[in-house]
Amino acid sequence: MNAPRPAFRPAGPEELEAITALAIRSKRHWGYSDEFMEALGPELTFRQADLDDEHTRVEVIEAAGRLIGAIRMRRRTELAYLEDLWIDPTAIGHGYGRLGFERAVEIGREWGKGVLELEADPYAEAFYRHLGCVRVGMSPVATVPGRSVPVMRYAL
Repeated sequence: MNAPRPAFRPAGPEELEAITALAIRSKRHWGYSDEFMEALGPELTFRQADLDDEHTRVEVIEAAGRLIGAIRMRRRTELAYLEDLWIDPTAIGHGYGRLGFERAVEIGREWGKGVLELEADPYAEAFYRHLGCVRVGMSPVATVPGRSVPVMRYAL
């Protein structure tokens, strides 16, 4: 990695707006239309309910004193679910995505789960495959009719 080692810590309520803006910038990085981004708005939004839910963990990724990423995990009965892994577009390609994924794996293991599952953006599928994830299916996106995304699994 050619960038400063990041720190992971729980997100605070005062950061929810900044994390949401980061998620939108990160998604927009792939060239999606304004209409598409508007449809995804609810999925990209981080809320106080995420911080209050005992089965959800939101962590920020900081490097050199700035917010460069975030992860949102949900603990399900049968597995750990990586709902979000966002890296600021200015930090993509510096190894932060891998470190964010490794942190998600740690959390899944802390929770005593044997599987980490996620729905990958089609542009990110190769990234997750490179990290050892396997596609196990496709999932329709409720907010965007006709769109499906790869469901990926990683053995913990």
